[in-house]
Amino acid sequence: MKIREVLKMARRKLSESGVENSGLDAELLLAHALSLDRLRLLVNDEAQLSVEETACFEKLLDLRCGHVPVAYITGHKEFFGLDISVGPGVLIPRPETEFAVEESLRVTKNLKKPRAVDLCCGSGAIAVAVAVNHPNAIVFASDISEIAGKYTKDNARKHHVENRVFFIKGDLWRPFEEKNLGQFDLIVSNPPYIPEDEMGNLPEDIKKEPEIALNGGMDGLDYYKRIISKAPQFLKSGGHIILEIGWNQAAVVRDLLKANDFKEIKVIKDYAGYDRVVSAIRV
Repeated sequence: MKIREVLKMARRKLSESGVENSGLDAELLLAHALSLDRLRLLVNDEAQLSVEETACFEKLLDLRCGHVPVAYITGHKEFFGLDISVGPGVLIPRPETEFAVEESLRVTKNLKKPRAVDLCCGSGAIAVAVAVNHPNAIVFASDISEIAGKYTKDNARKHHVENRVFFIKGDLWRPFEEKNLGQFDLIVSNPPYIPEDEMGNLPEDIKKEPEIALNGGMDGLDYYKRIISKAPQFLKSGGHIILEIGWNQAAVVRDLLKANDFKEIKVIKDYAGYDRVVSAIRV
């Protein structure tokens, strides 16, 4: 079969399985199976697939029809212009989270050697993106998950910032207390923020991602409360805290920040116009 014929078949099969972006997903998976970039795949759509290539692609297609995320199948996801390695056990980086990186870079651009913390770091996408784009930034990336540690270290090595991105395993602030680490210029986090009673309503694809990276407790605010309440202990006066939030959580997170000695609180909207990031300065 030719590439264009295989893509047509794959789009139909994915659509029938309830996959929303069937066209794009088919192209990404076939490009991965053939070790091509997507543009080259589309330019050469008259090329014939071998029996082996077809069999390889069909295995990937079956996984996607079972709602395994494309990023888990291919093992990587683009984030802030970087190729980030991901797999089962870590949250897949989203484009919306790039707003937290942009704000992090904005508030640290005039600092010669900023010290930052990325809490609930997952794959390390935020930490690595900050370190790559601020050549002197030191980032302590923390997560309770061993798998997160593996991916964070792998991604730091891949992008040659392993000497400035350090993984610390532990539950939020506990390892920083144990190691007596503090006086940071920046705290950034994309914590779990989905309310517990909404977890069952998530799309099947998202249900394949780790619950620990999604479930924010009864009201979705557990992690914000824990992060913000202790943040002043670890953040320099004048330092920034930057948090990704759910679309309807800005007001509550703003109030939490106000109650914990933060000022100049601002809310940043995402591509769709939803509240997505809150940024504030420690008094």
